[in-house]
Amino acid sequence: MKKDQFKWASAGLALSSLLVVSACGNDSSNNASAEEATTWLEQANLEANESPEELYELAKEEGKVVVYSQSSRIKDVKASFEKEYPGIQVDAFDLGTIEIVEKVAREQEAGLNTADVVFVKDGGGVVSGELLSEGMLHKYAPDDLVASLDDSFLDEPGLPFYFSTRAIFVNNEVYDDSTITNWWDLTDEEWKSKIVMDDPLLSSDTLDLFTTIVQNADDMEEAYKQKFGEEIELDGTDNAGYEFIKQLLANDPVFVSSGDDVVEAVGTPGQEKPPVGITTSSKSRHIEEQGYMAEFLYDVEPKMSVAGTSYLYMANNAEHTAAAKLLIRWMAGEADGQGEGFRPYNVPGSWSTRTDVSVDGQRSSDELTLWPYDGEFLYDNSNDVRNFILGNQ
Repeated sequence: MKKDQFKWASAGLALSSLLVVSACGNDSSNNASAEEATTWLEQANLEANESPEELYELAKEEGKVVVYSQSSRIKDVKASFEKEYPGIQVDAFDLGTIEIVEKVAREQEAGLNTADVVFVKDGGGVVSGELLSEGMLHKYAPDDLVASLDDSFLDEPGLPFYFSTRAIFVNNEVYDDSTITNWWDLTDEEWKSKIVMDDPLLSSDTLDLFTTIVQNADDMEEAYKQKFGEEIELDGTDNAGYEFIKQLLANDPVFVSSGDDVVEAVGTPGQEKPPVGITTSSKSRHIEEQGYMAEFLYDVEPKMSVAGTSYLYMANNAEHTAAAKLLIRWMAGEADGQGEGFRPYNVPGSWSTRTDVSVDGQRSSDELTLWPYDGEFLYDNSNDVRNFILGNQ
C-alpha cells in the first residue's frame, strides 16, 4: 500500500508501537495491479441488485466463501448459512480487529486474495482511513438492504448492520441506576481501585471511547460543572476530556484483557461492595445465563457513550464474489431483517442499524444518548490519547 504506516501496532505489541507497511514493486507493477483491480470491480458488479436465488446459483459454482470476523459468533452464522445454502462451505476466521487490519493489508500487499468477506468495526478510523482508501475493501450494499437503514447510517464506508457501545456496568443486586449518573462520578474516592475495564491499550473500542471523550471536551466540562457546581480547573492537561482521563487513571482502575472478566467482577452475586465496570454493552447477552447480577447504565451525563458500529465489506479481488454477496445478505438479515444470519447479533446490548428491527426489553437506538462516531478524528488523534494514557498510568 502507498501509506507509510498504520496507526495501530502489530498484534504482539498491541497499541504500543507502529506497524510500518512499505509499498512494494515498481510503477509498472503498481499500474498492473490497478488495472487488475478495475477489471475485478467491473466483474464483481457491486452495484447490482441480484436476488438471493440468483446469487445462490452462481455461488454453488464457487463452492465456498472465506470470512474474517471480529466476532466469535461467526460460527453460528456458518452453521445457519451452510444449512440454508448446501454446497457452499464457509471458512470462518475469528480474529481481533487489529489482526484483521494487519492480515488483510499483508495479504493484499502480497497479492493473496484469501478473504472474501470482512466483518469488522472501523477501529479508530483505520479501516476507513487506510484499508478502504487503498482499495483493499469495498462496500456492497444492495438496495433492499439499505431501504430500512436508519438515516444516520446511510452514508457509511461499509454496510452497517448493528452496533454496540462501551457502557458503564453496575451490580444490580447492590446498586441501582442512580449509583453512577455522570462519567465524573468514576473519579470519586469511593471508586478508587474499584473500577474494572477493558485495557484501552489493548481494546480499540475502549480507546475510541476515550478519544471521543477528548473530542467532546466541552460536554465533559459542562458535566463537571453539573456534578461539582464549579468550573473545572485543568491540572496540566489540554482540555476537560484529557483531565477526565487523568483523574480516572489516578483512581487506580483495574485493566483486564476481556469484557467477560469485567462482567464477572461486577456481577458476581453476594458481594458487599462490588466494583463498577466499563466494557461492551453486548456482554449483557450472557449475564442471565451465567447467573451474574449486572446491567449497563443508559442515563449517564453528558452522554451514555459512543456507538461502535460493525460493518460488512467485500475484500478486493475476492475469489468467491457471488458467495460473498450471499453471505453479506445473510448476515445482514436479508431484506426484511428477520433472516437467521442476523439472529446471533440481534441480542441484548446490541442494536440493529435498521428501523424495523429491535430487541425486546431494551431502549431503542433512537432513545440512546450517544456521541457521534468520527472516524477521521479518531484516526488523527488516537495515538495522542494512547500516549497520554501511557504517560499517566
